[in-house]
Amino acid sequence: MGTWGTGISSNDIYEDINYEFFELYNQGMEVSAITEKLIKENKELIDSHEDQNNFWITIAKSQWECKSLDPKVLNRIKDIVESGKDIELWKELDASTSDLTKRKKVLDSFLEKISTEKKTSRKRKVKKTRNAIFEKGDCLAFKLNDGDYCGVFVLESEKETEFGLNLIVVTDIKQSEKPTEKDFENAKLLFRLEQQINKEYKPKEQISWYYAQHFKKSETEFEKIGQLKVNKDYFSNKDYQSFSNWDNLKLFQDEFYSDFENNKCKNKVKLSSLRKKYWLQQRI
Repeated sequence: MGTWGTGISSNDIYEDINYEFFELYNQGMEVSAITEKLIKENKELIDSHEDQNNFWITIAKSQWECKSLDPKVLNRIKDIVESGKDIELWKELDASTSDLTKRKKVLDSFLEKISTEKKTSRKRKVKKTRNAIFEKGDCLAFKLNDGDYCGVFVLESEKETEFGLNLIVVTDIKQSEKPTEKDFENAKLLFRLEQQINKEYKPKEQISWYYAQHFKKSETEFEKIGQLKVNKDYFSNKDYQSFSNWDNLKLFQDEFYSDFENNKCKNKVKLSSLRKKYWLQQRI
């Protein structure tokens, strides 16, 4: 049932269904179409003795917020509340007398509330979209605390998405002179040893996604050195599920090189292997 309180919204079903409802609503879908879609996709909840009440309560609340409460849905809520079905369910689940009293008050208040049409409909929220800070293929350099330059490379750049993510890989470039595009062409990935659950240490490549909206707070001064072609596409919902802070790019390397002998790994992977699709690599 996933319930943590007596309130209408104090359960997992409300959280999930309410979120889905207004995601679709903000995309411009009509309330009737949203309702039909959620009913079709949640037959298991609707057929569940424990979960069906919370499902219909959530639908009713969401419809009411949009001034589109279906009379049939309202009647379902009246039946749930006035018949005492929901209270009986809570008794079956060994709810305390105190919680039963609170739940009944919540249900009565909820039914009274949605029985009167809301004065104004909830406004649709237009999601702000962002472009990533750096372009795909950008070669970036910045200084470490010891004065040397290091290099990171942009594998992906999202356009017009909610977070405007950049996928960035840390390279093994570390030198006193500012790196060149050629240095990036010959660069390898930087690995660090990460402790596993079994307490063993395994090499892990340093590749993470970085949010556009957090860039302004970064204190690291990035300089674009050049740009290399990237023929591979990466997606934040499935590739390299690691998300980090911009300043961590510098913090990690400062820490890594401060004890290089103990942190270095034998893994040698060329940056070019992440830039090119397999079939292109075979042809080159």
